[in-house]
Amino acid sequence: MKKMLYFSVTVILLAFLLADPVHAIDASKDGLMLWFHSLVPTLLPFLILSNLLIAIDGISYLTGVLYPIAHRLFGCSQGGCFCLAAGFLCGYPVGAKLAGDLVREKRITLEEGNYLLAFCNNPSPAFLIGYCLTDTLKCPELLLPTLGLIYGVPLLLALILRRGRRFEDLPIEKKTSQSQISFKIVDVCMMNGLESILKLGCYIILFSILARLLIRLPCPSSYVTYGSVGFLEMTNGITLAAADLSLPIAQKYLFVLGFLSFGGLSGAAQAQSMILGSGLSFLSYLKAKLCTAVLTVCLAALLTACSLILPNL
Repeated sequence: MKKMLYFSVTVILLAFLLADPVHAIDASKDGLMLWFHSLVPTLLPFLILSNLLIAIDGISYLTGVLYPIAHRLFGCSQGGCFCLAAGFLCGYPVGAKLAGDLVREKRITLEEGNYLLAFCNNPSPAFLIGYCLTDTLKCPELLLPTLGLIYGVPLLLALILRRGRRFEDLPIEKKTSQSQISFKIVDVCMMNGLESILKLGCYIILFSILARLLIRLPCPSSYVTYGSVGFLEMTNGITLAAADLSLPIAQKYLFVLGFLSFGGLSGAAQAQSMILGSGLSFLSYLKAKLCTAVLTVCLAALLTACSLILPNL
């Protein structure tokens, strides 16, 4: 079944490239520019430095302040606290990348890794504030409710999933001493970061082409187009819905929240590529993200209906 799905998508992409090369190549360029201008400068340095922190056992020095609070509220270990903080601050797919890395390096248990993966992979505040609210929706006044919904719902889900568990630090086998830390380790961390960022770029390009194909297909309802494009690729969906002048701002806002909280199938594919070989459950992650998106949109719709958000609409 999975093989047939991959085959069908590949054939569809090839057919689109051959039948409409102008729009297909234009979509590819848009995906490449998004990757080059947004992901490379923001994520690549973090990916390299986070790999280095894990390699030299430096996580505990950074999580000293956060650990007592996060451990009490969410039961995280020190490694889990690092994943928690970075997953909320640095954007997709950093949370998934760190959960996979920490499990592979035996810094956290597989159980804690699956727990963190369910709620620690989120959009970054910079993307949310700059691109979504300011540049696209032109509604920076929605900052506080948006932050509360986008980050509050995953934290609520974490409390539900925790079930009273407390995860302790695993004993760490010392791999490097201060005298052993060299540019060889830095080189390995750089190559790992470059491999990860190149994977993300390829996924963004492929899903941008698929999103453009969906936009080009005739559809009786613009809502179906917006929803399907955003479900496939978050950024394209947000841009498309926000550009419709006939769509009320309240409906645009719900679309944007749904796309942000789910992250799109493109984001899911990126997350899966980050956790390969770690034993983490991609299906559980996908279920958690869908649940998060549904809860976020339902809560936002309720607050909007009660005039607690967008009171003038």
